[in-house]
Amino acid sequence: MVKPCKARAHVERDVKAFWPSATEDDAKPDGEDDYDLRNVLDSILKIHCTHSEPDFLIPWQRQHQSTSTSSGFVIEIGTEGGEKKRRVMTNAHSVDYGSIIQVQRRGQSEKYQARIEAQANECDLALLEVEDESFWEGLEPLNFGDLPMLQDEVEVLGYPTGGDSLSVTKGVVSRIELQEYTQATSFLLAMQIDAAINSGNSGGPVVNEDRKIVGVAFQGLEGAENIGYVVPVTVVQHFLEDIQRHGRYTGFCTFGISYYMLENASFRRSLGMKDGMSGVRIGSVDPTAASLNILQKNDVILEIDGISLGNDGKVPYRPGERVAMNCYLHTKFDGDFVSVKLLRDGEIFENVRVPVSIQRRLVPAHFQNQPPPYVVVAGLVFTVLSIPYLYAYDAWADYVSDKICYLLNHVDKPLEKSTDQMIVLTQVLAHPKNLGYDKLQDLHLKKINGKDVKSLQHFRQLLSDCQDEYIRLELAPDDYCIVLERASMDQITKEVCEEHFISKDYVTRIPQL
Repeated sequence: MVKPCKARAHVERDVKAFWPSATEDDAKPDGEDDYDLRNVLDSILKIHCTHSEPDFLIPWQRQHQSTSTSSGFVIEIGTEGGEKKRRVMTNAHSVDYGSIIQVQRRGQSEKYQARIEAQANECDLALLEVEDESFWEGLEPLNFGDLPMLQDEVEVLGYPTGGDSLSVTKGVVSRIELQEYTQATSFLLAMQIDAAINSGNSGGPVVNEDRKIVGVAFQGLEGAENIGYVVPVTVVQHFLEDIQRHGRYTGFCTFGISYYMLENASFRRSLGMKDGMSGVRIGSVDPTAASLNILQKNDVILEIDGISLGNDGKVPYRPGERVAMNCYLHTKFDGDFVSVKLLRDGEIFENVRVPVSIQRRLVPAHFQNQPPPYVVVAGLVFTVLSIPYLYAYDAWADYVSDKICYLLNHVDKPLEKSTDQMIVLTQVLAHPKNLGYDKLQDLHLKKINGKDVKSLQHFRQLLSDCQDEYIRLELAPDDYCIVLERASMDQITKEVCEEHFISKDYVTRIPQL
């Protein structure tokens, strides 16, 4: 016989013990500090991006679409007219080749469409504009703080992988020095912290104890634990000042020189340096540098703006810290001058006014979210050598071929003229009349009928102007040669493009880099 259970006394319990309130009224903070914290956290955003990247080896096509999530935050920037406007800051790589960019607020499900207003690949930063005014309601811009000292505690705010909600990670500043920014293979000042920066953290703010921005998370160190790199606040503010001055991002300045350290005493004496002198020797000056007619090979730079330069190429930064000379030059803007103390042929020259300028390399690191340029000629596909082209081969990780090694040797070469490009035969689309050439690829196009090829546009112009019966193309390495009949080239090109669904046989427009 089953006995009935005794009725339990009903106990009133606060439902909040099991389920917190999500309403504004019930979630009011206890004090002003909590209120400020909530405003800061609400200004940290999740960035959703659908990437549609080009195929740099098949330049008329795009790769399969991919998606990513990253972090961003609200800031306020000035305009040329003195007005203020709110924007979302994130990493450039977070929105690279983004066909759809959406921004999501903390604790909300709605996503808002955004567009790129400015992108700086060299420092891996981007500004996003959101046109929907309802998105900005209740969002307060974060304020910038000072560059932290070593061992200062910082917090990384963002949306790393492993969850959907906002994450807060604490760490300390380990070092501040020149580092490579992988987005554009550029070298700028960077801050290292001992907090891991995982996928999804990119673009999130790094704040100090006053919850002011001291940097932007942008990359980690592969194979290492709890090492993350941050774009320091000084670089972030230079990026914003650049936009305010010029209406767009222009870049970071240098002298446009190669230089060598002078740590050997015998070498220093051979240059006429006396005891107590220190500096670096100029190896070459880039042909497009603004300093070309002022600085010379074998000049010794002793000081810049009154700051002594060490034999290791570094200058004092803060007590106990030294950074590379370029870190100081990066604080300047295009057209600025630096006062330099030089030693030339044993004679010292004081207060030499040297202009700084933005220098580009022969092999570009990016095409500013534009597809790579290309030309199809009788089935031969030519494009511009670029860092993404070499990355497509994983050229730095493994040996690919002698031809790729040859191309790699040109990566750090300066431009002779601002319009110069290095043209590469990337592949040959087979046709009955180009048989024998169909296995050629990754070759440097140097000449057409004995004339040097300077750029892709120049190549098309030389083809158009040529009246010879045959077109002779000279390529490197190994002195390859291709001969085409001019009369049949256009027909072959048309047939090949139709077969491979290539809508246009050339795209030579290069964006402003």
